[in-house]
Amino acid sequence: MKIQLSSTLPFTPVQLDAHHVKPRRAVGQLSGFDGEREYRAAVYEFRHSNDDSIHYQVDPNERVYLDELNDASDDKAPGRTTSVPESLEWLAHDEGMSYKPYSFLVMNAMTKLVANWDGVVYRTPSGEQLRDTAVNATLQVIDACVCNRFGLWGMVNLSGDKHGSLGNTSSRQLGWVPL
Repeated sequence: MKIQLSSTLPFTPVQLDAHHVKPRRAVGQLSGFDGEREYRAAVYEFRHSNDDSIHYQVDPNERVYLDELNDASDDKAPGRTTSVPESLEWLAHDEGMSYKPYSFLVMNAMTKLVANWDGVVYRTPSGEQLRDTAVNATLQVIDACVCNRFGLWGMVNLSGDKHGSLGNTSSRQLGWVPL
């Protein structure tokens, strides 16, 4: 399997979340503790203020608590509403927070994908399988999305080599792989 990066778009994945009126591109992921519960949330923008403190633009309705991730209930937690662009808030960085840009997370995930990928490609993120195995294919990562509950996914253009699982070189398919 070969992996190629088509553009820098995977470094700013579309945030797919049931709380959105429309999808937005996120620049990173914020992790932290709210009392004793660990959470993560997408960051849409960050800035440094004059006193060298960092602020993150997040949607409070998208905060996912890690102890709820294995909950099989509806993706939309009780009491949360669909967000609109005006619902974004600025949070000041504190010692209980950790920020990672998606450029780091995507490259790290792609490195792990090369070593550990099972070859399965999906029609949609967390959806139905498009094909069982594509280990002899070339994956061209053309976009990415992230969902707070289901993680980071790459949209790939699959193309087979002469002896690959997709047949001839003109055979191409779009699909999604978990990163």
